[in-house]
Amino acid sequence: MINYQSATLRGFRIATFLGFIVLLVAISPGGVKGQYLHPKITSKQTTIHNVVILPAKVNVVRDSMKGPEGMAAESEDLSARVEKMVAEVLAKQKNVVTVSAPAAPSTDADTQGKYAVADIQTRFDALLPKVMKKRKDVKQGRFSLGDEVLNLNLDKSADAIVFIRGEGKKLTGGKTAFTLLVGGGAAYLRLMIGIVDARTGEVLLYTDPILTGDPTTAVNRLRSALENGFKKLPG
Repeated sequence: MINYQSATLRGFRIATFLGFIVLLVAISPGGVKGQYLHPKITSKQTTIHNVVILPAKVNVVRDSMKGPEGMAAESEDLSARVEKMVAEVLAKQKNVVTVSAPAAPSTDADTQGKYAVADIQTRFDALLPKVMKKRKDVKQGRFSLGDEVLNLNLDKSADAIVFIRGEGKKLTGGKTAFTLLVGGGAAYLRLMIGIVDARTGEVLLYTDPILTGDPTTAVNRLRSALENGFKKLPG
């Protein structure tokens, strides 16, 4: 009876471990759920040379045996790192130059610009769930933020605006061991990136690269995921 129970437990652990490996392969470092380009991009009717990258919003949580908890400082640091690396990857892989985003307001006279940025970020947040639900509609040119993007008063050389959102999970040592033995979700980072026409507001590209492992320490894994995420964008 004891041997039978031991064999059963051992078999369960092996099956769980194999399932965990399958999960890792499914969302392996540099993985991408999809890349969807507007027909104006695929036909080269519209080309992207210069972009403005708005502040990224990437949120990560720490998952322990007690449950998930927020990581505000780490999320802020990761948001800045992702934003910077998106600019680097676009420049190196696609020869796309990042031009200055609207400056932070320094006087009351700048508040209109501040509200314009906040408004367009909110508009993207509202549109994002629809894009994620019907990603393939990007290929039909069915998503747009409208010409309200003109309210940003961007540099005239800007062709497009880059919006970056993300969510991730970091596991504690105890939760990692528990996951290996019993099963559960792996640590990961998932990004949702939209590139929008700076004049018409049309969504020109949507991509959602995914990487596994601790998102707060990802550097090479992050770069690889972003390179794959922009792979279809014409250089």
